[in-house]
Amino acid sequence: MSPEIDVKTLIEGKTISYQEAVSKIRENREKNLRVVLASGVFDVVHIGHIDYLTLAKSAGDLLFVGVETDEYARISKGANRPLNTLKIRLAFLSALQPVDFVFGYDDVPVCGESPEIYIKRYRELNPDLLAVTSWNPLIDQKRNLANEAGIKLLTVDADRKNSTTNLLKMLGYE
Repeated sequence: MSPEIDVKTLIEGKTISYQEAVSKIRENREKNLRVVLASGVFDVVHIGHIDYLTLAKSAGDLLFVGVETDEYARISKGANRPLNTLKIRLAFLSALQPVDFVFGYDDVPVCGESPEIYIKRYRELNPDLLAVTSWNPLIDQKRNLANEAGIKLLTVDADRKNSTTNLLKMLGYE
């Protein structure tokens, strides 16, 4: 018989606000801990996400995961997305072993058109590394934004075939 997992405690312990993330990252960097930030929609958590987050975590001491709003998901992924609300996506991610802290973003940048919002985010959060998949179509833009904010880019070679969009296409949803 497997032990019961106290999901509420797990979520409450790892799920924090954006402002708490700013404070916790600062506190941990002051302790000379290496902090990695991964961001995304994470609509339907799958093995590709776990691979990405595990590889990102291996580059530092702590992994913070920033999750985009439901409105951002609709704008960037389509009118039928997200399948899971921000609250559910935060709960899924908080249950993953590599994730130390997870938070939702408070703003809604327009994909590829709001660089100042990303620069503001990165400067406020100020992690050591910003994790991005090697196949991300916006990798050059993200590298430039990270450089502008004074943060190093961590390129993660996670498997491209495991994307939520690809999974939904295989299921006939998109």
